[in-house]
Amino acid sequence: MAFFHVYIFLLSISLTYSCDVFVGIRCTCYDSNEIRCTMTKFAPLILTSSTISSPKKFHSIDFKIETDEDIELGRHYFLILNQLLPNVARKSVSMTFRFQNFQSFHARASSFANLFQGITSTNKRLTIELHPVKAKTINFDQNAFDNLHVNELSMYGDSLSSPFELIFNNTNITHLNLEGAIVAHEPNLLKDFTGHIQSLKITRMIDTVNSEEFPPFPVQSYTIEAHKMRTLDALSFLNYTQLTGLNIIQPDVSITPKILNGLERIPTLKSVSFDAERIADGALKHVKQIETLILGSYLKILDVESLNSLTALKQLDVRYVQFSTLQGSTSCSLADFINRRRMLGLIIYLPDENPDCDCILVFLNNMVDDGSQLVKCQSTNNDRCLFSSCPIVSEYFTRKQKEDIEDQQKQNTPPVVTPSSPPIAPFEPPSVDFNDNMIPDYPFEKTYDDGNDRKTSSTYNPIEGVQYDDNEFNTIPVDNQPITISPSLLDPEEIENEFSTPVMKRVHPDSKEHQSAKYLTVSWIPFAIIASCLCLTLVIAIITYIIYHKRRITSFKLVPQTAPII
Repeated sequence: MAFFHVYIFLLSISLTYSCDVFVGIRCTCYDSNEIRCTMTKFAPLILTSSTISSPKKFHSIDFKIETDEDIELGRHYFLILNQLLPNVARKSVSMTFRFQNFQSFHARASSFANLFQGITSTNKRLTIELHPVKAKTINFDQNAFDNLHVNELSMYGDSLSSPFELIFNNTNITHLNLEGAIVAHEPNLLKDFTGHIQSLKITRMIDTVNSEEFPPFPVQSYTIEAHKMRTLDALSFLNYTQLTGLNIIQPDVSITPKILNGLERIPTLKSVSFDAERIADGALKHVKQIETLILGSYLKILDVESLNSLTALKQLDVRYVQFSTLQGSTSCSLADFINRRRMLGLIIYLPDENPDCDCILVFLNNMVDDGSQLVKCQSTNNDRCLFSSCPIVSEYFTRKQKEDIEDQQKQNTPPVVTPSSPPIAPFEPPSVDFNDNMIPDYPFEKTYDDGNDRKTSSTYNPIEGVQYDDNEFNTIPVDNQPITISPSLLDPEEIENEFSTPVMKRVHPDSKEHQSAKYLTVSWIPFAIIASCLCLTLVIAIITYIIYHKRRITSFKLVPQTAPII
């Protein structure tokens, strides 16, 4: 393991190198087309002569300005960075500016103007981090981001002294994220505001959420994210036509119906995210109109009945839910809800990883996603999932195990080869009757299919030799009794012993029930004659032996012997 870490360290060193791009600024370049520079003293940005003659292109530029001085950005201060970006980029391009430990920050008009101008890319991202020593020391002049066209602008910082309409005037931003910053709203500037912001997300740690803390900014879509919130004044947002999302993160506080009361009267609210330990009974009934629900990692208990009330729900995001830590029947009820609603078109986002091989996650992954977890976790928790306390999970794995066994048996069983020869006619064994003197009758059937459906019988006498029928040639084994060949004995309906060999045939227990079969009657007279012949032969042999023995031993006294009883 130590060798592996050393190898990674050496590899990282080989992929980085010091590069001379700016005058008086230390920078590090990466083979992944990334450059990171650190400025310990605020100064203008000047490219070196080598960079101007043969400029290297980067997809990511990261500037860290760490100074205890006052920072004042002039007009087009960062515009020179456009020369380090590729004109056409297949992947995203980004700029990140980190201002730390400064006394005050002042961005004059057009300080961030025209960034990414002339750059063609599918995703342009700008990130600004502001970490002052003192609060309320951040100022932006009007049109500080003049003519800025980006897909995403994220700003992290303390309170901003300038109003929203002044800072982001004349911009075109797809997603604007303001985290930690208190932004003022100036209604008087709305008539001159020409910015086009598609979506705005403001994230703050606050006790009370109301319209005063989150003013109605001029954007198309508005999302409020509140951390450690205690109260929510939903009625203060009734006039908001752009409020589409609400994210509540409060690990130790339950989401109760009282907190969400009034949200049902905001028809534009379409997305809600809850990251709390408990979502109380009936709480979700106040947000029936939402189409997207996101559940966080702190969730332990969820009221599934109120979850069923979300009839307009189209997307459910449970990627951050820890299914193994859900209490009671929450995990099973949530799995049942997902399994039922997915068949009605609900889009589900499941966790990407399942390191503990949680049975419910394996079940949902196989139902909703690609089923990769079933193969990965099958050998480690197969028995545990079979006896899961969640009925739908145990039933699924039981059914799955049965299907796997049947498939394995089918693979191990060789295919049955059906012979191409015509089917063998069934053989009906004879019934023996020793109580009468009928002539023995041995059945043998042969059916002719010559159009006339003729059936014939012939009798063989051992004295006369072999008999030939008019329509067939049959050789019948010779016996001491006449043999009758009768095709009518084999009825096609009697096929119960069709696949048995003649040795395995049994005499039918009740031949009277089968009217189409004839009896084979064997008389006792032939057996008596044979037995008499054998006894006579034995007597003659004994007498012959006695006479022969007398002649050989005439000098000895013979022991009287009793004559054999014949």
